[in-house]
Amino acid sequence: MEQKQRFVSLVGTDRFTMAELCESFGISRKTGHKWKGRYEAQGMAGLEERSRAPKTVRGRTEAGVERLIVGEKRLHPTWGPKKIQRVLEVKHALERAPAVSTVGEVLKRHGLVQARKKRGGLFTVERGTLTKAERCNHVLGVDFKGWFTLGDGARCDPLTVSDLFSRYLLKAEAMPDMTVRWTQREFRSVFRRYGLPEIIRVDNGAPFASMGPAGLSRLSVWWIGLGIEVQFSRPGCPQDNGCHERMHRTMKTECCRPGSANRGAQQQRFERWRRVFNQERPHEGIGMRTPGEVYQPSARRLDERIKPDLYDAGVETRRVNQAGFISWQGNNCYVGESLIGAEVAVEQSPESGLLAVRYANVKLGWLESTPNARLRPPAYAARWESKACTAPQDQLTNESVTHVVG
Repeated sequence: MEQKQRFVSLVGTDRFTMAELCESFGISRKTGHKWKGRYEAQGMAGLEERSRAPKTVRGRTEAGVERLIVGEKRLHPTWGPKKIQRVLEVKHALERAPAVSTVGEVLKRHGLVQARKKRGGLFTVERGTLTKAERCNHVLGVDFKGWFTLGDGARCDPLTVSDLFSRYLLKAEAMPDMTVRWTQREFRSVFRRYGLPEIIRVDNGAPFASMGPAGLSRLSVWWIGLGIEVQFSRPGCPQDNGCHERMHRTMKTECCRPGSANRGAQQQRFERWRRVFNQERPHEGIGMRTPGEVYQPSARRLDERIKPDLYDAGVETRRVNQAGFISWQGNNCYVGESLIGAEVAVEQSPESGLLAVRYANVKLGWLESTPNARLRPPAYAARWESKACTAPQDQLTNESVTHVVG
């Protein structure tokens, strides 16, 4: 600013030509004439810096469209630019909706976007034997979202069930607790309404899993007995059920903070949100369609009177009694309380003489042909065979019986 003032003061003296002054100040003659003209027209105020932004912007988003974008974001705070763009096309029937990047810039301009914190140490995780959902009712994601307190002080444990192919949310239930009894009742309701899935994917917590054989609980044993395969995610790896966990984040933000006055009010809130999630919210994973456009109920209906064939013909089975034992060649063998009432297959290994026990296609472990033998983990057979190769037979028999009975 000081140099501009010196320049125009020297121009007024007529002691120097315009070319000499411009060369001395290191500016072009066009800039020198511009400064002179603004000074003569507006005085010192004409020398102030001016915005270089264009006065008109070609292709600028119309104010009405911008209001629609802001309105949809405030109505659905967790929706991003892709979903809002899709809503502009479908709900508001815009022939030329703004680009996703434009929607994002509008949201930023109005302060409706919060930058996420970057996480360090991310790495690729192998999913192992988990099945990728390829059709409706192929794989259901099941979990309990973290509990929270309702307005009346009661605890709420939301049970959620979603179809991992269509992202359709089949159930969002405000449960009083996480017991097998209440959970099994809700799944009967789900199966009667939507039919049976092929696979259910759960984590390793109660009531889906236990510390018993193969990690099965009474609930997962019931699922398998209906002909449903149960897949457990790896401990401490919520990304194995990633799209279901992502739904939990949206659910927590939109209808769990704060909790409703009581369980009935919270359930009504869940149902309203579930309707929006299934019928209105576009999902990127299914081509920006809504889950309701993709999902179809299963053709496999629930009928607990019909027992599916869990074993091939000729396989010898035993029913687990009310104490968790099976009877085998006059011996009582304990296999676990989670399997009470179920039929398990018992197959003797010709090499080791141990009894392999499985429920459907789930290997439970090994039994010895001794009174009151307990079920051993699947790796027990390898240790037994290794011990049999190195120890005398009479010593091996005495030690093994003492270990089992003790």
